[in-house]
Amino acid sequence: MALDPTEPVNMTPINYENWGKLIKTWATGEDYVRNGHEYPVPKTLDEVKRQLAAANTGLTLPERIQKLQVVVGRSDTLLLRLPPPDLVKASEKRLAKKDYALPGFYNDHFGGVAPVLPDKDARMKFHAQRIGDYSIANCQ
Repeated sequence: MALDPTEPVNMTPINYENWGKLIKTWATGEDYVRNGHEYPVPKTLDEVKRQLAAANTGLTLPERIQKLQVVVGRSDTLLLRLPPPDLVKASEKRLAKKDYALPGFYNDHFGGVAPVLPDKDARMKFHAQRIGDYSIANCQ
C-alpha cells in the first residue's frame, strides 16, 4: 500500500505545552521539559520518536515521515521556511469544502470557540495568512 503524502502528523490529543517545551529545549539546550530525561537535538527519526514519547507530547508521526531534517535558525538570518507543495494543495482542497480547524489551545487563550469562517474565500485568506506567518515567524 502506498503511503499517503498528505497524511497529517497526528496532532490529537497533543500536549502542545510539552511539545513547545521540547522544541524550546532543542533550540536553547536548556531543559524546559524537566522530567528527568535528556533531550539533545535529535539526529535520527528514532530519536525524535523516543523524545516525543518521553516528553509526553502525545504527538505521533505518520508512516509517510521517513527522514529527519533539523534546521537551526539564527537571529541575524531570515529563515524562510516553505511548506511542502503537496501539503499546501491538499489543505486548499480540504478548505474548499470545510472550515479551518485550529488547535484547541487557541480557544483556551482567546475566550471560547474560534469563529467559523463564512465561506471558501475567507478560509483561503486565513490559510494564506497562516502560511505566511508560519514561513517567517521564528517562534515569536
